[in-house]
Amino acid sequence: MEMVNYLYNLGLNEKEAQVYLALLQLGKSTAYSVSKMSGLKKSTTYVILDQLSEKGFANKIPKSKKRLYKAESPDKCLELVKEKLNLTQEKLPELLAMKKKNEEKVSISYYEGIIGIKEMHEKFFKVMRSRKIENRKYVAFLAHEKGIPQELLDYFKEVNELHKKYKIQRKSITVYHPTIVEKYLSSKDLIESLYFQAKAISSKKYSSNVSIIIYDKYVQIFSHRYVQAVLIENPDVANSLKQIFYMVWNLVDKDKKNYLCFNSNDKKNNKKLKKKNKAPKK
Repeated sequence: MEMVNYLYNLGLNEKEAQVYLALLQLGKSTAYSVSKMSGLKKSTTYVILDQLSEKGFANKIPKSKKRLYKAESPDKCLELVKEKLNLTQEKLPELLAMKKKNEEKVSISYYEGIIGIKEMHEKFFKVMRSRKIENRKYVAFLAHEKGIPQELLDYFKEVNELHKKYKIQRKSITVYHPTIVEKYLSSKDLIESLYFQAKAISSKKYSSNVSIIIYDKYVQIFSHRYVQAVLIENPDVANSLKQIFYMVWNLVDKDKKNYLCFNSNDKKNNKKLKKKNKAPKK
């Protein structure tokens, strides 16, 4: 059994190892003799001998009256295995590239209800925690919070606390709506935070109740009203939406009168907002 185990290491299975050992002890031999010594059926022995010949562990003796076989010496078998291993090692970069390509296949996951939404956010925080602090950032189109379940509102508070805990940087475009002004835009802690940047667009131009969060290679599309979401894992989709985000982020400043109601980077506007401390009319 010790010799059989050794031959396993050379890439032979149990029957191949039995036949090789029998042939090694017999020298030049017929399949019938190998069959008797190995304890295998003659028909099976023929098949195994052919397999060993293909692997280079046995040779057919040419020009013999009977079909004879001879085992290759163990040292040459070992060299043969090493040679194959070296050839495989040369191809390793290509094999790894194939693996990476397979890993980058797109996937879409669906989440529903407060339990599903929590599961989706757990994945988000797991990705963020895996990064260095300076790389924990994302961009988002955030919805207003009108008409969403209280349980979800309570969970959002937990989410915000986790943002602070893990020092996650967020840059968001949101709706200039009472629910957002009261919760975020009039918050001194958030406005003065290095981890929070926001621009609020007039509700006449943008009044979404669906949030789109883009981070890493993921896009999270979240319907607050129906507590449903999809998570798209696709680097191309994530990159495209990130580009759209920054186009909007830069363009709204060029037409502040019609679009921009709040900019966390505009200190003068922030002071006015704080002084008013009053939400706009619905």
